[in-house]
Amino acid sequence: MGSRSTEIHCSEMSKLPSELLAVTRSNLQKLILEVREQWVPQPDQPLIEWLPDNIRLPAEDSDSAGYYKVESVPYFWGIMHALDSELCWLVVMQKAAQIGWTVLLAAWICKVAKVDPSRILALFPKEEKGRKFMDEKFVPMVQASPSMRGVIDTSTSRSSGNRTTVKKWPGGELTCVGSNSVSNVKSTTSRRGIVEEPDDTNRDIGDQGDSIRLFRERLKRMRKKKLVVGGTPSVADLSQVEHYTKLGTMRVLPVTCHDCGESHVLDWEYVSWDEKEQGTAHPVFGLALPDTAVYSCPHCGSVWSDYRRQRNILETCEAARDAGDPFCGWIKQQVGEGYGPYDEEPIETFMELSELYVCMPGTSLADVVRDYLEAEHEAEAGDESARIVFQNSKLGRPYQYAANQILDSDKLREAAEDRPELVCPAEGLMVTIGIDVQHDRLAIIVRAFGRNEESWQMYWGEIDGDTVDKNDPCWTALDKLVFQTFEHERFGGINAAAIGIDCSDGQTSNAVYHWVRTRSKKYRGTLVMAVKGDSNDQGTKEIFSLPKQVDRANAKRVTKADKFGVKVYMVGTHKAKDLISRRLLGTSAYMHSCKEVRQDYWEQVTAEVKAPSKKHRGKLVWQVRTGRRNEGTDCEVYALHAAHARGMHKHNEAKWSEIEGKLGQRTLFSEPANQTNDKPKTKKPRQSRPVGSLLN
Repeated sequence: MGSRSTEIHCSEMSKLPSELLAVTRSNLQKLILEVREQWVPQPDQPLIEWLPDNIRLPAEDSDSAGYYKVESVPYFWGIMHALDSELCWLVVMQKAAQIGWTVLLAAWICKVAKVDPSRILALFPKEEKGRKFMDEKFVPMVQASPSMRGVIDTSTSRSSGNRTTVKKWPGGELTCVGSNSVSNVKSTTSRRGIVEEPDDTNRDIGDQGDSIRLFRERLKRMRKKKLVVGGTPSVADLSQVEHYTKLGTMRVLPVTCHDCGESHVLDWEYVSWDEKEQGTAHPVFGLALPDTAVYSCPHCGSVWSDYRRQRNILETCEAARDAGDPFCGWIKQQVGEGYGPYDEEPIETFMELSELYVCMPGTSLADVVRDYLEAEHEAEAGDESARIVFQNSKLGRPYQYAANQILDSDKLREAAEDRPELVCPAEGLMVTIGIDVQHDRLAIIVRAFGRNEESWQMYWGEIDGDTVDKNDPCWTALDKLVFQTFEHERFGGINAAAIGIDCSDGQTSNAVYHWVRTRSKKYRGTLVMAVKGDSNDQGTKEIFSLPKQVDRANAKRVTKADKFGVKVYMVGTHKAKDLISRRLLGTSAYMHSCKEVRQDYWEQVTAEVKAPSKKHRGKLVWQVRTGRRNEGTDCEVYALHAAHARGMHKHNEAKWSEIEGKLGQRTLFSEPANQTNDKPKTKKPRQSRPVGSLLN
């Protein structure tokens, strides 16, 4: 049957005109080649050689439409090698915004699809960003590149398995997901992954942690895995891309001067421009003349025009490549344990790639200078956001917020006093305790307060246990620690006046509410409070305020705390952290620390910085530095809140003298401070009092 149909087909083709027959044969050959390319493994080439023959940039996406010109992006050559290499599993690019990175990523995906097919999972801050990447970068590139049209299906046909955020090819697919959904990040396993703009991704997705760390788990056990992370940094110590850059080689690209032959990393410091000597000042640029901008070599002072600057970058990368350097001039800065020759390193990271390196047509120093002058003009008017954008998006560097005084953990450790733990100093007249609750441990601060709100750290530590279980031994161990009578240097003993314990975690809140309710009844001399930070607090909420009264009969919603008979105190965390920061810096009432405490205290109490927030535009908010634990900070906040609950911040000299007198009298008669329900007591008529009076 097959041979008969072939004979008929051939006989019919022989009757066609020669011109038409030639066209038909040509089309048939092309079809055979396209099928062959889809199913037969293609020879692997370095990305730098593969791109010019296979990738075309669409006219709507580029001023330089046509086949990919690697000469326009010499600063990417070393990164192309890292993308090719099977020896490094993680590639990180800390960069400026408009340098062609997204186009390179799309082109690399095309090469994977054609040469080494596999599934690729791309993580974007939001799914909408993934759709935009597909619609504006990837699909137009595939459709413009003849060698890719028959490989990658760019349709949105459901029957083919494609969607707006999913494009398939034989042996693999590209799936774009947003970082704001746990199912997006955890549902798919792939051999290759991409994280675009990591600083914009979700840091706490569904209370399960950082989306990038969850995303990394999808690649963890894959053979020949590759994760590519690229983006502009945000604020120093908060930036995700900065954090990942520091994990690897931290390569930079020094450029050689055409005049003196010396090399240096391009820096904004060496850009200059002229100013008008007279005339009308521009409303934004003043007397500056951005079009006169030039770059100068810091070694010999040679002035580089835009053409010369771009030529120096290209010649530097070409010379390094010709000399056999696979990274084409990128040199590593991080050398030490775990970092051997380039072919032994598992993590390659690249940094300091500013717009000063851009060699693409239509780019100039004048444009960068205009952006700088505009940012400075807005900063002088009180809006620092444009200055931050310039530092991040133009220079590719994390912004160090100038107005923020950074706490130095080493200096605080050096300033700590040599005092015994769990002993209240002579000046201490009130002890409060802050407790932070994690799923596997309780973190505790014990702090003494005295006149002028001066305070002394008495204890910092943790108790391990299953805090979800109200019967776990960790809760009994906590009782022994916080309800003991602490030794006092003058008065023999002192008990905690107030305790604040974190109840914000839904999984541990039942156990916390049980502990607060039962201990409040047992230890009536101590105010025991369930506390949580106010989610609506943007620096306006007071550190302490009374909890709202709940009318259960008319309440629309009864909370867990109501069911347990517990009132929840909302903490003004921003004002508390502002105050603690000033005190640790010594610019307000001084906070003393104790050398005897566990040594991670100083790292944790300096784990947060106050910086601009993407969520709260135009506001500075306290944020946890990347890779740091902040339970120590939270405990200090709760201990300060507990002191405010007892009115410490309102006490005058007469009140402090009264407290001092009672402590002395208690020592004289050896009275226990905490009366518990374990001892029989004579019942007395009791007058009802408002909640507020209990705090005085």
